[in-house]
Amino acid sequence: MDKVSFLIYLEYEEQFNLLSDEQLGQLMRAIMSYEKTGKEPQLDGMLKMAFSFIKTRLDKDREKYKSKCEKNKQNGAKGGRPKKQTQKEKAKKTERF
Repeated sequence: MDKVSFLIYLEYEEQFNLLSDEQLGQLMRAIMSYEKTGKEPQLDGMLKMAFSFIKTRLDKDREKYKSKCEKNKQNGAKGGRPKKQTQKEKAKKTERF
């Protein structure tokens, strides 16, 4: 299953505050496009610089997601959690005094 979301961190606020509303809209569209396609958008100036900071984090998050998916896949192949013991099985295992 492909990713359907990504994180926007509060630490980006500093870069976002340096941009006009129009530039911020262009940056957000570029980020969404990059997350969907993996292709780096054509940006210039301030937008290119802001995107480069954010792209690094997006790439790290994507790798972390892929790693977690692979780990979950391997764990799922093991068959899952063992079944709980029933009351009868527990009673048989008690010790006498």
